[in-house]
Amino acid sequence: MSTSTASERHITVCPVCDASQWKNIYHINEWSIDECRACKFARIDPLPQRLDRAEFYTEEKITSRNVKKKKRRWINQLARDIKSFMNKSTGYNKDDVFYKKLDRYVPKGGSVLDLGCGSGGILLKARDKYDCHGVEISSYLVDLANQHEGLTVKLGDIQTIDFDGQTFDAITMVSIIEHLDDPLGTVQRCYDLLKPGGALFVKTVNYTCWNHVFMRHKWVGLRPPDHVVYFTPKNLRQTLIKVGFKNVKNTYGYLSDNMYCDGFKA
Repeated sequence: MSTSTASERHITVCPVCDASQWKNIYHINEWSIDECRACKFARIDPLPQRLDRAEFYTEEKITSRNVKKKKRRWINQLARDIKSFMNKSTGYNKDDVFYKKLDRYVPKGGSVLDLGCGSGGILLKARDKYDCHGVEISSYLVDLANQHEGLTVKLGDIQTIDFDGQTFDAITMVSIIEHLDDPLGTVQRCYDLLKPGGALFVKTVNYTCWNHVFMRHKWVGLRPPDHVVYFTPKNLRQTLIKVGFKNVKNTYGYLSDNMYCDGFKA
């Protein structure tokens, strides 16, 4: 990571493959979205100021976004209503995906850390079986999460929080890595915080999904400056392997905007 000025920051070296040649793909407002020529990892340029991230998740901003969601164009709202109906009809819940992973790989009473846990999410369901911890940059959401019995949520950046030597059986990153300007450093920190045999479960937007192929710069996954980096299934897997994870596996479908990647510490 290099810094050119106090207001502009850039990813100059690809965190996946260490290449430094970039190809511009889109311009969205004032941001350029560029791909690594070697591995197709993508990032926005310039990056937003890291200190401004927490301001995006104040109570006022969250409430404002929720109001805007209710005023979406009718076609977007119709698509979301159909998706909601299908999820209810099939009993699908995105948090259940991760709870099932925890249930499979983490013994009862094991310790779980959810990075970017919001107001509770996954941890609320997992707390009956696991020792549940979270990290969140929004003080508003931390306060909401800590109102729930059985949750311990810390405010701040996982790379700088002191866990006093505590390690975890599993770490979940649900729709978080795309917001991070140092994804490799964060994955490395997760690896360091895991116990031997521990698991990292990641969900993020799939840069190679068909929706992106057809919609291009209008793809819903491209949200600068909120989303700052974009992975393909291949280079996300490469990232986990790069820091030492074993038995790394992807789950994705080209019709879905999202993908999953699991890795295990030897």
